[in-house]
Amino acid sequence: MDLNRIGLLKAITQRMDWLGERQRVLAENIANADTPGYKPKDLKQVSFGELVRGSGSQLGLTARVTEPGHLRGLGGRQNDHWKVVRSAEAYETAPNGNAVNLEQQMMNVAETQGDHSLMTNLYRKQVTMLRKALGSRQGG
Repeated sequence: MDLNRIGLLKAITQRMDWLGERQRVLAENIANADTPGYKPKDLKQVSFGELVRGSGSQLGLTARVTEPGHLRGLGGRQNDHWKVVRSAEAYETAPNGNAVNLEQQMMNVAETQGDHSLMTNLYRKQVTMLRKALGSRQGG
């Protein structure tokens, strides 16, 4: 059984991929904390509503109008949801032009770790629930 064909599990997997990429960008910021002129970066946040609204073909959650009274979806998809963006505003800038705030970066890393752990547990629970529903006694 291909678990990526299940919309919720695919969304969780994509979120975990995004969190892994964000962790890489944050690590790069920390590594360049002493680089003159370096500006910290982050990934554009993806909202769950945007993911569900615009991802019909990717997650298998396409909205269909089956009755004339149904509301039509907004449609469209932003393909740049993993786009690396500069941080909006630096908290402080060193005399050499470096704008990396290590405390803020470490808070972002901790937040990303917590979100990744949450997604991992959610994925595990969903797979366990599927196994029970299918009658499998393995794992869980």
